[in-house]
Amino acid sequence: MKKILLASTALILSGGMAAAQGLSIGGQGRMGIQYSNAGFVTGGGAIPLGTSNYRTEARLQLNFAATVQADHGLTFGAFSRVRIQTNNASGMTGYAAGNTNEFSGARVWAEAAGFRLTFGNQDGAITTHGTAMGYLGGCGIGYEGGQQCGDSAGLLGAVTWFNSRGATGVNAGGQQTIHASYTMGDFGGAISTERGRGVAIAARGRFDAITVAAGYQSARNGSARVATASAHYNGGDWGVGVIVARIAAGAPANTNFNVSGNVALGGGNLYGYVGRVGGTGAYGISYGYGLGGGASIVAGAERVTGTTTASVGVVFNF
Repeated sequence: MKKILLASTALILSGGMAAAQGLSIGGQGRMGIQYSNAGFVTGGGAIPLGTSNYRTEARLQLNFAATVQADHGLTFGAFSRVRIQTNNASGMTGYAAGNTNEFSGARVWAEAAGFRLTFGNQDGAITTHGTAMGYLGGCGIGYEGGQQCGDSAGLLGAVTWFNSRGATGVNAGGQQTIHASYTMGDFGGAISTERGRGVAIAARGRFDAITVAAGYQSARNGSARVATASAHYNGGDWGVGVIVARIAAGAPANTNFNVSGNVALGGGNLYGYVGRVGGTGAYGISYGYGLGGGASIVAGAERVTGTTTASVGVVFNF
């Protein structure tokens, strides 16, 4: 991430003037080919709607964060993201549904002495503190970080997370999350609630090479009741993790789980998982090779609840 310090510098924003002590701009670029046996929706406009099992994908993502150092040890900050994405299905002259060019809803926070209070478009407590590895326990397949994320044990889609597409929230009615967290060294915890939804609480701690985490989310107004626990061992060039999540979004409740592992191999990293999601088997494998400068070429595939997806592409962070 490149940092631009703008102390005592005026910024022109939306026709007005604003001053910031620190503005950080970073992001990600990626491109690749994706496959799904369930098909991608294609066309739109003058192009008839259809489906294709393949599509090309390209994305530019820019992250903007501003911080201000106040008195009495307080820091205030704000964050938003713009995502510019193009999907083009094979055999079609039109672009696939899902093209985006928009800013996310913003989040704003205040923090001091390890405590942070955040309002807005924000990950929930389970997303930030409730899993021991990966994003929501996984999302490690392919260059895009998983089309299905079966290694999240069903948490993706069941708990609150930051929404990169516009101001609309993960749950119906728009996302306005209140999130409070406290971090002390290798240990931390959080509590959050999304407007009109249940409350989530989570904690995570690292004991040398072992990280453990757990979280719970209550059900209210259509949100799922979730309980999860996970652990990960970091062996340096290899690692292994396990996650269990019980998710009740109606009847019956599902108990999902998976075991994942990674190992350094051939100058790159091999990652895979096997488990159960939604009452059926789930598994995936992925290999990434670093190209230097923050760029990697990654290929992966996974099968979750009867759907097989795969991808190969390049991703770089800046």
